[in-house]
Amino acid sequence: MLWSVQRVTGPTLPSFLFLKYGLLTATFAFLYLVAKRIFTDQRWAAVAALSPLLLYHIGWNLHEGVTQTMALICAVAASIWSFMRIAERGRSVDYVLLGAIVGLGLLSKYSFAGFLVVLLGAALWQPVLRARLLDWRLLLSVGAAAAVTVPFVAWLIAGRHDLVALYGSAMAPLAETNRLKATLIGLGKAIYAPLAFLFPLDLIVLVLFPGVLREGWAAIKRAVSPRTFGGGEPDWRLLLLHITIGGFIVLILGALLTGTTHYLERYMHPFFLLTPLLLIGLVETSGNPSRRLAVLATVLGAVTLIVVPIRLGDALHAMGADCRKCRIGVPYDGLAAALEAQGFKNGTLVAADRHDAGNLRRLFPEARIVRTEPPAYAPPIRASDLTSKVAVVWRKGSDNRLPKEAASEFAKIAGSVAVTPQRVVVPWQPYPPGAAARQWIWEIAVADPKQ
Repeated sequence: MLWSVQRVTGPTLPSFLFLKYGLLTATFAFLYLVAKRIFTDQRWAAVAALSPLLLYHIGWNLHEGVTQTMALICAVAASIWSFMRIAERGRSVDYVLLGAIVGLGLLSKYSFAGFLVVLLGAALWQPVLRARLLDWRLLLSVGAAAAVTVPFVAWLIAGRHDLVALYGSAMAPLAETNRLKATLIGLGKAIYAPLAFLFPLDLIVLVLFPGVLREGWAAIKRAVSPRTFGGGEPDWRLLLLHITIGGFIVLILGALLTGTTHYLERYMHPFFLLTPLLLIGLVETSGNPSRRLAVLATVLGAVTLIVVPIRLGDALHAMGADCRKCRIGVPYDGLAAALEAQGFKNGTLVAADRHDAGNLRRLFPEARIVRTEPPAYAPPIRASDLTSKVAVVWRKGSDNRLPKEAASEFAKIAGSVAVTPQRVVVPWQPYPPGAAARQWIWEIAVADPKQ
């Protein structure tokens, strides 16, 4: 998607922002379409759809990164919407639409598969939804999802990528050395991480509307009584509750069966993105709906507006003299000028740091950018690259040699020619203007192509 946008915009900051906030807007649109099926009052539907803004990892952290996660949450919202269409209409085209969206979700992040398991498992509890899932036309969904994902699956197979090993190293690093400790940690995080992901919305709801505890307990008791699930119409609030419960169950089983410990709040999107709609539904039924709607809308508006100046201050601090994450203040223009002074224009640029690689692409849009930091990435060599200069960029080191990982990429273009790296010192004026100047230091090596 980003590549497509950049065919028009080039590798610019606006291209990322366009994609990120386009996906965010689409997410809220799908959540609103979902909420319209849950709330009879459209005002409640609008507040419920926007309620994820009261989650730290959407109302705040989303603006700092997680561009890939935006594709995930958009796919989650679109999937539940398309599933509702199947339940309501049951047309073949709706099954195909669900499959296509599920395919895109599986391409967004591996964790989308967890959401899919929870959604299907939760739907099986209601007879009317179970009938839709056991319809032969579900094969249309499977076929559409396969058509979308088959190129990626072929790449996984051809590259012999071991997803089981990847899961173990990323999510259960402690399991092999101390399984009991890993399980206990995982069980604790299986409860803590979802609640932390829902913060501060969960706290706001409990403090302002304590009646939701009574409503929630009644809903949970009904959720574990299958004999009450009958009826000719889908119970969407019950489905959201089962999805939420299913999210906890999946996390707990992960801890028990695999020793998973790496449950971070920012990993909870596929399991609990829809839970805010459930919480808002409990608020609606726990007291005077009109008064509670006014309170919720006021809190939502106030928190969203308060975030703006706080984020501005945070951005200024990130460019300040005492910043810890100073990435937005890195003077890449000065580094680019040093590379151009060495004659580099549009050949192969090898960067040891992923931030250097990505930001230099903006300044050298026609260059072939190679990243050596794991997971390494090297685009195919073009004919023009074999007749253009090659450059290596890395952060200040202790010796005067090319980084080991970059040497082989350098040799593909320049051969075994010996080069003497040059130290580039770029002055940087932190915010505010009166602060003491600082320096950014890189090592660069530029060479002509081998003859």
